[in-house]
Amino acid sequence: MSRFGIRKRLRSALGVGRRPVEIIRYPVTYVLPDGGEQTVQAEEYYSLLMASQALPAPIGTGRRAGGTCPDGGCALCRVEIIDDSGLSVMTDSERESMQALAEGKPHEGRNREPGDQPTPTSRLACYAKIRGPGARVQVLELFDYDSVRGDPDGT
Repeated sequence: MSRFGIRKRLRSALGVGRRPVEIIRYPVTYVLPDGGEQTVQAEEYYSLLMASQALPAPIGTGRRAGGTCPDGGCALCRVEIIDDSGLSVMTDSERESMQALAEGKPHEGRNREPGDQPTPTSRLACYAKIRGPGARVQVLELFDYDSVRGDPDGT
């Protein structure tokens, strides 16, 4: 690489070198807690949690401001899979995270109450990646925007 990126600029101007990356999107149908359905076009390799940002409210994670935990170990973004077409396979880490929540094992240094036992169709939205068309997902909880608004006085 030249000092000022001249080679890179010339290649770019001449159309030589890297080709633009084609973004591939697949339809994913979310069955919302109220029974309504919403289909979104999600980018390949996005997680179900990331793709849910296109919903009126994303999948609830039980965490403040709807964020995810850094290691996926909180297991609070659980969904039920109706049709797993086009989704990645479950990893051992995902299975262990759901079991740890069910047993009430501490996470991020905090104790927690035992959660629901995972079912054969349970997945974590932060782990399940979109790999093709056809996924259909039952969302158990949407993010509650009122939980981060605070009181009207601003205190």
